[in-house]
Amino acid sequence: MPESLKNEKGLAFILVMWVLVLLIALGTEFAFSMRTEVNTTRNFKEDREAYYLAKGGIQLAMTELLQKARYHSITQEKGFIIGQPPATPEEEQDEGQATGQDSEEEVPEDAVYETAREDIPLGAGLITYSIEDENGKLNLNRVSREILIKALELNGMEQGSERDSIADSILDWVDADDNHRLNGAENDYYLSKFPPYHAKNGPLDSLDELLKVKGMTPELLYGDPEYDEGENAEDKEELKPGLVRLFTVYNTPFFNPNTASLEVLKASFPEDKVQDILNAKQEKGYYGFTLSSHFRITATGSFENSSTRHSIVAVIEKVGTNEKAKMLIRYWKDNEFTQ
Repeated sequence: MPESLKNEKGLAFILVMWVLVLLIALGTEFAFSMRTEVNTTRNFKEDREAYYLAKGGIQLAMTELLQKARYHSITQEKGFIIGQPPATPEEEQDEGQATGQDSEEEVPEDAVYETAREDIPLGAGLITYSIEDENGKLNLNRVSREILIKALELNGMEQGSERDSIADSILDWVDADDNHRLNGAENDYYLSKFPPYHAKNGPLDSLDELLKVKGMTPELLYGDPEYDEGENAEDKEELKPGLVRLFTVYNTPFFNPNTASLEVLKASFPEDKVQDILNAKQEKGYYGFTLSSHFRITATGSFENSSTRHSIVAVIEKVGTNEKAKMLIRYWKDNEFTQ
């Protein structure tokens, strides 16, 4: 075979191999792009479905809170609970007509509504929601200096100028005047910052605003991330709760000791009173017949065989009672969905 023909065959073989490599690369890239688009479409679809499942969780929580109640409380065993009220004469008569006999049983004082809040099936998805009580926290817009000092001490701040400076600065931030307290701060301090800004001199709209107050740090505001993981007082003894777990900025008309945490009770009452509340909650699940008005709901939509989650956090105010009650949304936040 002539040498030139051998060379041409070798060159053709090399060209064919390069064409095959190019086609394989193009095919791989096309397959990868298609897989990426399929995953993106599926993730978007699941996220939208999880979002509406989470909205369904908000509605379930609101329906639960609209029930007639004797009290609202929080226990270690059941979490947030709603006490059942005694039946009215009209309700007893209706029940008697439905069953054909008179109802002689009264609802016990410690009777609660039993409601599932975890992994509630709906279609192909699951709904989980939780309820926290804002009335079990202290209103930071109306708090006294004494309670602020106690709250700072519960977060590890000992007596001294730094503790007093933060307490006075918070009070100066929310009051209406421009006169600073002994250890506080007003516009003359904040306008010297870079970039400069004015003191609020009005009620806080969110607890995050505290980060603008003189002396405040994220560690003091948010506390230890592990705090919520502790199941009892011993687990949390060395952890700091942060101010966000003690205070609220919502216009709660009254304080509910049934739903207050141990730290909030310590900041609000003498030690013997705190023990009375804890003993009553341990014995019967509540301290008094106190109904709350503001609730923080966290609802999550998910799927059994998928890691997609979408959560919504809302603060709801319950206005009115019984059949005339209605729910007002005071805060709403959609979380970014996670894989």
